[in-house]
Amino acid sequence: MILCNLALEIEHLLEPQFLEQTMETCIHEVMDVFYRPELGGIIVENVLANGELSDSFEGRQITPGHAIEAMWFIMDLGKRLDRPELITKAKDVTLTMLEYGWDKEYGGIFYFMDRLGHPTQQLEWDQKLWWVHIETLISLLKGYQLTGDTKCLEWFETVHNYVWKHFRDSQYDEWFGYLNRQGEVLLSLKGGKWKGCFHVPRGLYQCWQVLETL
Repeated sequence: MILCNLALEIEHLLEPQFLEQTMETCIHEVMDVFYRPELGGIIVENVLANGELSDSFEGRQITPGHAIEAMWFIMDLGKRLDRPELITKAKDVTLTMLEYGWDKEYGGIFYFMDRLGHPTQQLEWDQKLWWVHIETLISLLKGYQLTGDTKCLEWFETVHNYVWKHFRDSQYDEWFGYLNRQGEVLLSLKGGKWKGCFHVPRGLYQCWQVLETL
């Protein structure tokens, strides 16, 4: 997934043939191997070496944030390669994963899910994390920009409102990183091992770039 984004970031350093092979490999793995139409068009986190599904904790794991983040990487590749059908598919997966991962009771996007509805291995499965939501905003805006699907814009407004209400510190600025299921601040720290100066500034920058074109 990350290689999809990295390939374009360092494109100027790579040999054209290697770059093309890398992009095609990334697209194939994400959109043909981990994308599962038989499961309603969701992205799974892990598969067996032969590409088959596994009925195990890892094999049943769904990580909505990873899947949605990967889709704006794929949209960027679709734009770079002039493949509108790939962009449309990534936009559709974004909407599918968001509807799948959205907490219908409290709002926000679940961190981890089990595709069969079994208990997850991760105790933090129902937490709402900053990076999941900012990456979702990027994917929704790019989906709207590149396809014109108004569902992306409607969802963007929903997620945007959730983010600004729950993650942003209205007193001292910056974002909290971790909320409980109800959307209350779980940890008051704004930086740590995982939450650095990356997802928030990159996400806001990406959103700003897209919004400037609309």
